[in-house]
Amino acid sequence: MPAISTAPIVGTPYNNGVAATGGVSPYVYALSNGALPAGLTFNTGTGAITGTATSTASASFTITATDANGCTGSRNYTLTPVCPVVQVNPSTLAVGTVGAAYSQTISGSGGTAPYTLALTNGTLPTGLTFTASTGIIAGTPTASNGAGVSLTFTATDVYGCQGSRTINLKVCPVISLGAITTSATVGTAFSQTITASGGATPYTYAVTSGTLPAGLSLTSGGVLGGTPTSTTSQTFTVTATDANGCPGTRSYTIAPVCPTITVNPTSVANGTIGLAYSQTFSGSGGTAPYTFAVTAGTLPAGLSLTSGGVLGGTPTATNGAGVNVTVRATDAYGCSGTRVYPIKICPVISLAALNTTLSVGSAYSSSAAATGGLAP
Repeated sequence: MPAISTAPIVGTPYNNGVAATGGVSPYVYALSNGALPAGLTFNTGTGAITGTATSTASASFTITATDANGCTGSRNYTLTPVCPVVQVNPSTLAVGTVGAAYSQTISGSGGTAPYTLALTNGTLPTGLTFTASTGIIAGTPTASNGAGVSLTFTATDVYGCQGSRTINLKVCPVISLGAITTSATVGTAFSQTITASGGATPYTYAVTSGTLPAGLSLTSGGVLGGTPTSTTSQTFTVTATDANGCPGTRSYTIAPVCPTITVNPTSVANGTIGLAYSQTFSGSGGTAPYTFAVTAGTLPAGLSLTSGGVLGGTPTATNGAGVNVTVRATDAYGCSGTRVYPIKICPVISLAALNTTLSVGSAYSSSAAATGGLAP
């Protein structure tokens, strides 16, 4: 008779058997001199060994085959069931925090349920307990424990097969992040240092959600700095991680504002019809370069304003008492300021010639009469 698989797995269905050769079929099989491992049965008609091994105890036995003519043959066998690989889950434990309720379930897999669970090495952090019947670690930690503690849990399945896992359980302190000044101005250097406390130094800082305002960045040392380039408000979360890997978070909102931008000069000269005119505007208070535009009012006929701030041309018509024109200066980051200018275009005013002949001792009278403007 041939060899058979000699290592059934405890808790796993087993199906093997013997088949006799050399005689005249049919054969009848018999089990003698020993017994099968617990949980397995022998079929005398087919020679099959089936069932589910329930123990790792080794068993030796003899199987005899008798052919149709009463001739026999025997062979000795030994079956040594082995345990499956029993695993303890999960592979890592959630980090706890001092003062916060904690719950984590330990379970077994790979064997045959139900499992018996036990903490076989290590001591739980203060405030936590382990319930073997449910596999639950629960409670409220009362103290942090640095880098954590190693705990060994063992799962034993219904047939006594075991597996163990050593897992680290860390309880973190409450880590707080300090407030910062959130007032920022577009185009002006900004710098604030975020400071964490409650954990073990040094801390590493990072933005873990949201987006910093454009132009700003956060160093791993907690320095939030740069030059804001937009007035878009941003809300973001900074996480500080201490030397033991324990985190603390805080949300911040920064809404940069524009600086006060001034359009210069404070006033402009009057123009004269038919004479070339030029006036240069400049901006201050923001970030150069500036672009200029007329946002209200209409420039006198013949004049125009370049984006570079030069108002020029040759006026082609007078405009009486003048017109109010609003000029806007926009800086490199889109911040702007305006100023209203009265711009007056005068006509060419001429004076009549005077009588230049005078006689000594004689009364003199002559009039320098003006024309071209608006009397009086």
